[in-house]
Amino acid sequence: MNQDNLHDILAHIGKDPKINDAFFDNLLSRSEWSNILEINRITLWRWEVNIINKIPPLKASYYETGKGCRSNYLDGYQRFLSATIFFLMKGKKYEEVKRLLITNFMHLRRKDFEQWRKKQ
Repeated sequence: MNQDNLHDILAHIGKDPKINDAFFDNLLSRSEWSNILEINRITLWRWEVNIINKIPPLKASYYETGKGCRSNYLDGYQRFLSATIFFLMKGKKYEEVKRLLITNFMHLRRKDFEQWRKKQ
């Protein structure tokens, strides 16, 4: 899998039943989602602070209210975006991942997630 190619990453997410099935749950806590990804909950928090919050269009979609409010639970889109970051982070630094997300943010909006999920 080419970790710089968003389409490869989305295909990989779609083929991973453990991750893909989690998009259909209503809400999962950060702890539950981090257990599925097999990462520490603090890692997920760091991605929010150091990556998502630094990219204004993704931040607006991620928090949906535009106020940057953080809920106790993650919806499907938030889990989708963090799964994308999970696969992008393999062997990369925050700055590299942010660059890739900035380049591809037009394909990572909520409406794009909903279209992608319908195809699954």
